Amino acid sequence: MIGHSSVAFAQLPSEMQIPVSTNQFVIGPRYIVIPEGLFVLVRKGRDIGAIRFSSISNVEPGGIGKSTYESYYQSDGSASFLSSTVIKHSGEIEIKRMIGFHPFAYQLGGQNKLRIGAWWFGCIAPNAMNMSSHFSQKDDGFEFAPTSARNVENINPFDKRLQWFRYSDSVGTKFLASDVPK
Repeated sequence: MIGHSSVAFAQLPSEMQIPVSTNQFVIGPRYIVIPEGLFVLVRKGRDIGAIRFSSISNVEPGGIGKSTYESYYQSDGSASFLSSTVIKHSGEIEIKRMIGFHPFAYQLGGQNKLRIGAWWFGCIAPNAMNMSSHFSQKDDGFEFAPTSARNVENINPFDKRLQWFRYSDSVGTKFLASDVPK
């Protein structure tokens, strides 16, 4: 059975509560929350990527804060993140307070997009990325699998215990990091 832990939520609109946790993945609806230092796999077709937030800081209510991330992308079908054909990227996320009112609110300054090779995903908090490309709210065919890997060398994309999830408007689940494979 999947373990449970207590999770604090940032103050976002009720449909977008973001947990602030170091040991729990939240998958869906619409976004995936990634604990600091742990990798999530992303795949679409034969392409596969891996992303982790290497640091998360200054998290305030409303999902305001900063993070740094590193990503790896492999499109040759090998799923090897150690190959010379891997595209590695690193960057910073900075989520600032929104200005305006829905649906015309926007972030002034900051950086709310992360890259995984040819793909980019929007971030709604320093530790949460959309499960659809860009800022769309639809299933773009991406699948996500949480891992307990802290180093890219330890990732096994072929591990049969990995659980893959697609974008959903309404369904979500939580996993403790200790309950998912590398």
